[in-house]
Amino acid sequence: MRPLTTILLATVHLLLGQVPISSAAWLEPRHHLTNRGGFAKMGSGIKAVVHPHPQLVGSDTFDQLLDHHNPSKGTFKQRYFWDASSWAGPGSPVFLFNPGEDSADGYVGYLDNHTLPGLYADTFQGAVIVIEHRYWGKSIPFDTLTAETLQYLDVPQSIMDMTHFAKTVQLSFDKSDDGDANSEKAPWVLIGGSYSGALAAWTQKLSPGVFWAYHATSAVIEAVHDFHTYFAPIEAALPRNCSADVRAVVAHVDRVLDSGNSTTARQLKRMFGLEHLRHDDFAEQITTPIWKWQGDHRAVFDFCDYMQSDDGRIKNVNLTSDRGLGLEKALPLYAKFVNSTRGEVCRQFNCDSHSNTRGFNTPTDLSGRRQWDWMLCHNPFGWWQVGPPESDGTNIVSSHMRPEHFSRQCALMFPTTGGFNSGSVRGFTESMLNAWTAGWDADFERVIFCNGGDDPWNSATVTSEFRPGGPRRSTDKAPVFVIPGGIHVPDLIIDDTPSEMLVVAQELEVMGRWLEEWVVEHSRDPLG
Repeated sequence: MRPLTTILLATVHLLLGQVPISSAAWLEPRHHLTNRGGFAKMGSGIKAVVHPHPQLVGSDTFDQLLDHHNPSKGTFKQRYFWDASSWAGPGSPVFLFNPGEDSADGYVGYLDNHTLPGLYADTFQGAVIVIEHRYWGKSIPFDTLTAETLQYLDVPQSIMDMTHFAKTVQLSFDKSDDGDANSEKAPWVLIGGSYSGALAAWTQKLSPGVFWAYHATSAVIEAVHDFHTYFAPIEAALPRNCSADVRAVVAHVDRVLDSGNSTTARQLKRMFGLEHLRHDDFAEQITTPIWKWQGDHRAVFDFCDYMQSDDGRIKNVNLTSDRGLGLEKALPLYAKFVNSTRGEVCRQFNCDSHSNTRGFNTPTDLSGRRQWDWMLCHNPFGWWQVGPPESDGTNIVSSHMRPEHFSRQCALMFPTTGGFNSGSVRGFTESMLNAWTAGWDADFERVIFCNGGDDPWNSATVTSEFRPGGPRRSTDKAPVFVIPGGIHVPDLIIDDTPSEMLVVAQELEVMGRWLEEWVVEHSRDPLG
């Protein structure tokens, strides 16, 4: 490996001279809103990226164990992509990026150096691999996804996938006969974002010693049942006039729904085009403009423009005072926006999750959505993005959308099959998962954490303001970086903003120091 000072100088030059990536170079973030069945949001928010030089990309499959606790159950093909154009040979680092809950096809671009995994490989003369998570893309062991066949999709199996791969995969670019590129003879670094960032951190905590270092961006390491705090960073980042009007509308909605007056409630729902929905389904549908924040915060600002201008043509939400327009004007604008979007959807599809239950159980849906719903229900992660227990005028989401609205759907989506059902149905809780992983309070070693200052997922990460004792302090063995104004997984795609470039340069410095420590430690080891 090159000396660290040379690496840092070259990296600063690269970052300062980086050509901004065309918006056409990557696809939209993963985000969907359900029409029937399934939860209203999914996915890590990791942007799909197209590789600019596909001729450098190799691909292969690995015979992964279906059940690491019982190898006799056989294997399935786990797909991975790689780029070894910077690899300096046996003993050089290998950077393994797991994009998480999606097909890996859209994430091949993370092999290139305009992304963090590719930049790590380019900087430290390493190879970079994108591995597909079990049960997604072409790494699905079964043709149908039932509560029985999904039993092998959980956190322990996913952790063991990563360690088993690092220790035993025969990489085609490694021409040695004795696995000189595997984790026993080379420093491997596991990288992930959001859920897969948590998976990286949990791998260090629960299965240490295989990977040398880890990079966990927006890592949601704490499972949270009542995740109403998800919306706190969004509220804080909204223009004050927009926040004031949204809060006023939500407070009015909750007053009407709390009143018990069915006539008034029906009249209110009719304004939104959702008069046939029960309170919880109605509350879910009117939250959809805010849910856009993670995938595309610009869409939320467009909604705010609409709220301040009646038609969305004014592109400066600061034209009105911080107090906003007030309830009298804001309510019909909010209702008109939802009526023309979610109201239109619900006129075509039945959005009533109480009466229309046939669409929940879809075992032939292999697209990825069902697998993530299973993870939420089975581990269980929770992370139910809901309103607070009581509406107090500060919330931007109705208190009538509570965790039970989503958790009750687990049994509908995954009915008992062959005697099997999801963990939450069997009584497993988020607290049990946190007791196993240690959640916010785990003692991490050589794990880089990075968060965006405006990321709604922050309250499940190391920087959570709601963690007992406050956000975790940054340490040498578990440094914590925050990109001001950053949203979700803010450092995975190299941007040209000074705040991000500064953080990425610091991350490279830390990673370089840790890799040098591996060289020093293994130079004393006769097996290294």
